[in-house]
Amino acid sequence: MRCLLTGGGTGGHIYPAIAVAEALVQLLPRSKVLYVGTAQGMESVLVPKEGFDFEAIRSSGIRGKSLSSALKGVRAASLGIGDAYRIIKRFKPDVVFGTGGYVSGPVMLAARLMGIPCAIQEQNAVPGKTNLVLARLAHKTFTAWEESATLFPRKANVQVTGNPIRAGLFKPTGRDEARAAFGLRDAFTLLVLGGSRGARFLVDLALDIARSDTIDLQMLLITGRDYYDNAAASLGAQQQTGITGAKSGNITIQPYVYNMEKAYGACDLVLARAGGMTLAEITALGLLSIIVPSPNVVGNHQEYNARILENAGAAVVVREGPDTREQVEQSIRQIMNDPAQHRKMAQAATEIGRPDAAERIARELIALARHA
Repeated sequence: MRCLLTGGGTGGHIYPAIAVAEALVQLLPRSKVLYVGTAQGMESVLVPKEGFDFEAIRSSGIRGKSLSSALKGVRAASLGIGDAYRIIKRFKPDVVFGTGGYVSGPVMLAARLMGIPCAIQEQNAVPGKTNLVLARLAHKTFTAWEESATLFPRKANVQVTGNPIRAGLFKPTGRDEARAAFGLRDAFTLLVLGGSRGARFLVDLALDIARSDTIDLQMLLITGRDYYDNAAASLGAQQQTGITGAKSGNITIQPYVYNMEKAYGACDLVLARAGGMTLAEITALGLLSIIVPSPNVVGNHQEYNARILENAGAAVVVREGPDTREQVEQSIRQIMNDPAQHRKMAQAATEIGRPDAAERIARELIALARHA
């Protein structure tokens, strides 16, 4: 079987496609997989690192741009359709799978015009504009949450599968081994995540908590590359032999972590934004969390994502505002001092997690290709 995947811009679009590619190859070892993205996107680095073939097309965003930038985006997308057509004609895929981002549009449109079976996957509770359009073209639309299924066009063939997660996250990693990898000791550990690109508000919040003398915990702070230098300098953190990043007392700071199974394995509690993939990972692993949704996203989709976990009892949601630090610190103290609440939240996360999503989608793609 030959599968072409597309999606890009952020890790939230890239890693689901990679997870499905891994599951597909696991089910059909002789499968051929090609990932199509843009040369400027994170996918151009992350996909080859995961061992999959990658080709680039021209494409650019349109939504939220100035008129001149939007016109350039329309032109790039038009050129991207031609690029995608040539790649598809050469690769001859049996099925095409898209996970969102502006690069998905030209690829999925070209594939549909060429009569190739197509499917898309939406990571968030509120669908992105690209996927709402592509759902009208796709043979199948996979969603992460029941709540988002009703937001797609009536004619869309929607199936709730959960968000596909890379198999590597489920590698058994002992708590002691995981903490040692980050220079951490055996103590209550807070993992702070801002998503693949980082989140300045969350980094600043974590730094305030790190300086606080009211909470005794250790922290693994993953800042994103843009915020790492300032965060390390702010705490006077220094490089330490044996770990990546820098360390200041009981705080370890890293710009990015590729082996996230170790980061998750090291922590007792996650403080994070509400990206669809972050929430999918922590629920699939049964981790409890404090979620601070970003208010600066299209359609306020992060708050909708977060509320799903809150309603299930798997997370505490704190909105961004002047009292955020006080509320987050209070929630941390409650969880640290109440083992019963800790266990209850972890169980709730496990119950709504969908660790088999990647395999389910891969099987659906195989069936779609065979019945085309």
